[in-house]
Amino acid sequence: MATVGYIRVSSEEQARSGLSLENQERKIRAYAEAQDLELSEIYNDAAESAKDLKRPAIRKLLSAVDKGNISNILIYKLDRLVRHTGNLSSLLEVFEKKKVRLLSVVESLDTTSASGRLVVNMIGVIAQWERETISERTQSAMDVKRGRGEKLGRIPPYGFCADGKVLKVVPEEQKVLTAILKAKDEGIGYQRIAESLNQQEVKPRTGKQWYASTIRSIYLRKGRECISSL
Repeated sequence: MATVGYIRVSSEEQARSGLSLENQERKIRAYAEAQDLELSEIYNDAAESAKDLKRPAIRKLLSAVDKGNISNILIYKLDRLVRHTGNLSSLLEVFEKKKVRLLSVVESLDTTSASGRLVVNMIGVIAQWERETISERTQSAMDVKRGRGEKLGRIPPYGFCADGKVLKVVPEEQKVLTAILKAKDEGIGYQRIAESLNQQEVKPRTGKQWYASTIRSIYLRKGRECISSL
């Protein structure tokens, strides 16, 4: 029965820099050593949101848990694993059934008792509230800026370019954006959409190719609001 770690960052910028991931891994390894636990593997979800469990590494982790191969899961902080109370409850049920302990470097977690799981759920509620509050504030600020025709942050949203403080439509990107949203609405997965764009040699704004995480980011940030009325 193995002890494994799980680390995650939500943005591509964080994933590329590697600093946050490196910090989480360093803290987890130090924690494991202090607790005399032999860490066999660290599951890594780079540029993945914790709003759901549809993440490559978390799926592999849960598959290993289901097979009975894991006894301890080490995380840096609970919100690295999950930020939705419904998903947290589901995970705790699985961990209890498979006798898996969830250990956090930052929080004092005990998933082996009813009172301990209550505390974990309370932490999860706070994490979800923080995520939703940040999302609401960000969306409100973006709506105001969009109404003024201003740039939304240092990098304009895909489909637009900045001319001073004014956003201008980029027709080529608008076509790609529309195609992405249409494909996803038709049930095509992020990875398949990325592969299709790469095969068509459609270049992203930055980097050499499209990734599933890039497509996911465009779609989940309500990309329809970025489509011009042309």
